[in-house]
Amino acid sequence: MENGRMSDRIRSPSSPPSGSETAAERLTDDLLVEILSRVPARSLCRFKCVSKHWLGLINDRTYRRKLPQILAGFYDGGQLVDSGVPFTNISGSRHLTYPAFLPSRRKVMVVDCCNGLLLFSSYAGGDHGDELYVVCNPATEEWAELPHPGHSGDVSSINLCFDPAVSPHFHVFLLPAVEVEDQHGYCLTGVHVYSSETGSWVHKEKRWSGNIDVGYDPSFIYLNGYLHFCAIVDDSARQLAAVDKEGGARTDFRVPDDLNVCFIQQSQGCLHYAGFDRGDNDDDVDRLLVYVLKDYDSKEWILKHSVETSHVFGGLHAVSLYENFDWIAIHPECNLIFFTLAWEDITFMCYDMDRGQVKVICNLEESEPPYFPYVPLYEELQSLHK
Repeated sequence: MENGRMSDRIRSPSSPPSGSETAAERLTDDLLVEILSRVPARSLCRFKCVSKHWLGLINDRTYRRKLPQILAGFYDGGQLVDSGVPFTNISGSRHLTYPAFLPSRRKVMVVDCCNGLLLFSSYAGGDHGDELYVVCNPATEEWAELPHPGHSGDVSSINLCFDPAVSPHFHVFLLPAVEVEDQHGYCLTGVHVYSSETGSWVHKEKRWSGNIDVGYDPSFIYLNGYLHFCAIVDDSARQLAAVDKEGGARTDFRVPDDLNVCFIQQSQGCLHYAGFDRGDNDDDVDRLLVYVLKDYDSKEWILKHSVETSHVFGGLHAVSLYENFDWIAIHPECNLIFFTLAWEDITFMCYDMDRGQVKVICNLEESEPPYFPYVPLYEELQSLHK
């Protein structure tokens, strides 16, 4: 072995300790990662300063999925603000936060959030000024302003896609649409994709078979290199659609039938699909069902959880429930479902699938969906700049 290299490595526990070697240095990489996976994310960030080896280990994409992904709270989206973006802590406390590190104060709206990065729609000149898109990392105060996508028509959605375990680069997907008069709806015409690696947008023409648009329950999940979303195909059938950064499209995911108010999420590395089942007739008991796609290639949904809605939501009638209920998220690492019920106030709640318990987190007053789960990312990215 070359001179001086032993100090940069962690020896096997079976190696005889030297006089200057610490207990931590005698741990194997796998054991050290197991220990680091149990510490808070902020502490993990500080531990990067322990040594070059720890820094390399924590940044190693082989181990990243084992290290903590701590859900800090939820950003409120869909509101154009200039005084602060509402943020709800996981404990229920609320405050306003504004990306003050941006070059100038603008009216902004949170459009999407993915693995620690936020996508803002930013207006430089009031409500109707020039619209810009900005991607930022609140934890490191880094940001990047995107060039104009070159599209001025209707847009069904714009979404941020980023997986730090795979690449330090992010992508932004814009799904343009045109109105289809005979179907009283819209049809996606393709996809615009921005890559932080190239710093430019590319446009891909429509690749779906039939007319397809974003569904009535717009939730978007980035997993396995695809942006997934609930879609309406030919104005009737509900399917799970997906598109990748090259514009490749998929509509070959079947979804569980006859569920109302459906919702997709990513939790514990797998796609989850949730909704309400009213049964075969009006007298049947409503149930909340949660399915998981454990084998992505097989496309087989497995029932993960089933519970009577009366246990979660009390005696709400189905119509009242559907009208006053909104999904928020499924916890990225736990079997917790976050949702709101709207009466005089909007009540932020969660349901623990393992314990069968419901908890009220806080009241949101006049806040409205969407809400974006936020997991801080304490890593500097070359794809962002200050």
